Amino acid sequence: MEIKTLKGISAQEILNAFNESFSDYFIPFHLSQAQLESKMEADKVAPNLSVGVFENGQLIAFILHGFDIINNEKIIYNGGTGVIPNKRGIGLTKQMYQYILPSLKEKGIDKLILEVISENTQAIRSYQKSGYEVDRELICYKGEITLPLTSTDVEIKELPSYNWDILQTFWDTTPTWQNSINVVNELKASNTSLGAYYQNQLVGYLIYNPTSNRLQQIAIKKTFRQKKVATALIQQLCEKHGNTLSIINVDKASKPLNLFLEKVGLKSFIEQLEMKLHPKRLSTQDGLNT
Repeated sequence: MEIKTLKGISAQEILNAFNESFSDYFIPFHLSQAQLESKMEADKVAPNLSVGVFENGQLIAFILHGFDIINNEKIIYNGGTGVIPNKRGIGLTKQMYQYILPSLKEKGIDKLILEVISENTQAIRSYQKSGYEVDRELICYKGEITLPLTSTDVEIKELPSYNWDILQTFWDTTPTWQNSINVVNELKASNTSLGAYYQNQLVGYLIYNPTSNRLQQIAIKKTFRQKKVATALIQQLCEKHGNTLSIINVDKASKPLNLFLEKVGLKSFIEQLEMKLHPKRLSTQDGLNT
């Protein structure tokens, strides 16, 4: 077996390993090459920071790492870890981290982030052995919106730009990687972005990705909550794109948002843990050479 980065490895080869690895997952899924390439672009996957295990020239295990600089921190996002079924149980994930972590530490990476299904105890233990710690609990929702027609004093119209200095003041919690500012900014041209205005003052907004049929962000100014502002935004979105949608990785600590999503008809379909690892804190005894 050979462990090396994914630099120079074709999308088709990664796709083959990806689909085989996730064929028997908790929620089995299969991607086309276009879908995988779109995912890798959205996750900002950097092949030279990603890693794979090869046997007789075939990719049998991988970690897809995205890279970004957020709040002056160099962040790595694990966009997918996979091991083909007949090669599990021999510690390949740990071996890949042993290979790549020294390099990431040398490059000054401040933090590694990933999400893992809460029921996937085997994967959680594997990540913990590599130095990851649980940071927060997340909920994923999907379903059909069921809302009665309501009236409100706010006007819903297109959000012309993302003024994050204002929008962030509406937040209770920070979005996860796939719904983060940097990712949303890159998708702005294809996103549906709606603002709720009261006397020309922005008091709420939502951002929706029609390609994935996924709500990426929704937030209401704290002094305008319980005034049907979020309901008005969702109603306008449904008129444009239909009643079926999803939203992933909602922080469990954001109780108002979780209650609202359930109230409008969405159902929790999976729970995840966000885990983080700080390479600079690791010693050789903590996982780099164990």
